[in-house]
Amino acid sequence: RRSPKQMKKSLSHRLSDDIRRDIMAGIFKPGVRLKTEELANRYAVSANPVREALWRLQGEGFVVQLPNQGARVRVVDEDFVRNIFEIRESIEPLFVRRMCERASEADIARLSEAHINFAEKAANSDGDFQTMDALNRDFHAIITEHEPNIEAIQAIERYGNLINAVRATLAMTRGRMMARAAEHEAILTAIRSGDADRAVEAAARHVRLAGEDFVNQMRLARVRGQR
Repeated sequence: RRSPKQMKKSLSHRLSDDIRRDIMAGIFKPGVRLKTEELANRYAVSANPVREALWRLQGEGFVVQLPNQGARVRVVDEDFVRNIFEIRESIEPLFVRRMCERASEADIARLSEAHINFAEKAANSDGDFQTMDALNRDFHAIITEHEPNIEAIQAIERYGNLINAVRATLAMTRGRMMARAAEHEAILTAIRSGDADRAVEAAARHVRLAGEDFVNQMRLARVRGQR
């Protein structure tokens, strides 16, 4: 049997999932205040699991908590997205450099397979963001799986779910997916040849273009919403 402490932890985790899902579904709009009492009533729980869930969601970036203002759903605007991708552009090339220096033939073969899987799906994609995102994660996970700098990985991943939740609501053209596949190929080719500098350059360009595309899609969505 689970202890009361384990049951409490399980409840707060489930509540985090429920609130995150409702934020992603747009039930809680960006900037709206998340009041403990109202959330407790909505999800039929006590106040403590709500507080724990909100702290967990703050750690993931979905929620911000300010002094005397309580918890609010984070507003993801263009400046926020640029900031996140600037951080990624600084860190992810470091992962690629170290991958280039340590990669075995088996590592490169797996990275090549992941690239092919993404490229084939991109060429025949119906715009399914979740599938493409999973394949993209497979490619990048191989690069970071032996990365010793855990803190850097955590910095990259902190807002990963939030960024993906917003990106999933925006258009992802086949042309952009094919371009992303070509960017993966450039990274793979540089790693295979052992050219760390070229791999770093390709990785930085990959992140930079992804960020630019994200911001452009946000602008297009805003313009359409104003019509």
